[in-house]
Amino acid sequence: MNRIRIATLLLLSIVLLWSGCDTGLAPINEPSGFSGVIRFKNWPPPDSVRDLRIVAFTTYPTDSAGILLTLLSGNAAVYPPNLNASGSLPKFVDSAPYTFTTKDGINLKVQQYNYIVVAQLYGPNSFTDWRPAGVYTTEPNTFNPSPVRVLLHRIVPNIDIEVDFHNPPPKPW
Repeated sequence: MNRIRIATLLLLSIVLLWSGCDTGLAPINEPSGFSGVIRFKNWPPPDSVRDLRIVAFTTYPTDSAGILLTLLSGNAAVYPPNLNASGSLPKFVDSAPYTFTTKDGINLKVQQYNYIVVAQLYGPNSFTDWRPAGVYTTEPNTFNPSPVRVLLHRIVPNIDIEVDFHNPPPKPW
């Protein structure tokens, strides 16, 4: 009877240990980032929506001249990463789901982002003709930006952004 208990405990221990070791000591390759849905209202004429991107800033931008430097210094991240017209977020739809990860974006890091916007390219100059079209906020009917912390090996869900082209958020500069 004692041998049966020992054998059962040993077998149970082996099964429990084996089932918990799916990758062993291999590095975790899960991406980090955030996801949500962008909801669009009141689309303007097609020629005024040349491109749409999600931009996550570590700090609230205070002047338009510093945005390019912020992007180049790694203090902001851009999604989708393709910097051509075909890489834009979907246009003229009611909503668009997205997942912005460290594998998909440009410069997205595990850190806190304090200002997340959908940016609209409205004119021909790719360096100056951008404006916020929507901002991530947890306070309905306001434009108060809410921070998002990108966690290691986690996708933070429900980072939803409302875009109303007739009522865009103010430029921060």
